[in-house]
Amino acid sequence: MQALVPTYIGNTMLTQEKRITELCSESTPKIWDRATTKANIGDTIHAPFTPVMQVINKDVYTDGRVWLKVKPTNASCYTEEWVLDREEDDALPPPPNEFEQGFNHGRLDAIDKSIPLYTEAECEYSAGYVQGYNALAKPPVPTPPPKPRTWSVTYNQTWQWYVVWVGDRAIGRAFDHEEAERIGQVRFVECESR
Repeated sequence: MQALVPTYIGNTMLTQEKRITELCSESTPKIWDRATTKANIGDTIHAPFTPVMQVINKDVYTDGRVWLKVKPTNASCYTEEWVLDREEDDALPPPPNEFEQGFNHGRLDAIDKSIPLYTEAECEYSAGYVQGYNALAKPPVPTPPPKPRTWSVTYNQTWQWYVVWVGDRAIGRAFDHEEAERIGQVRFVECESR
């Protein structure tokens, strides 16, 4: 693109022709003569019998329709929402093949931690499903069964009393062995119920 660019030398203005390259021409706001799905945020729509509108938000639905939120350029007191049907020349991504559909389905089932529908590949869809499910499914980590708690009584020579233990925790003491056994039976049941 050619343009005349002013250049100042002292107080004198000279115009020179310089070559200007437009970058990202797709991102520059455009003016449309009708409501279209190709309009982007910042574009202006000058449709007949409507005020000049500026696109302030855009979303594309899964069925190809386009939602536009627009406001008049001369007054910002209100907004309108337009839903436009898909135009014939709009490019939609090609539908996924059976393997991709199965892969996505398997991933979703693995995320939901549901039981897999397929465990072996019999067709394109099931091969994708099994691969997608196994990509996210983690094998269960084997946990050892909990060790049963037991209680024991030991005699402390220094203090001359019996100590009642559950695992590595002392839960009571007594001066004779029978009292220590009774404490062990009663308090052990209390510890187990917690």
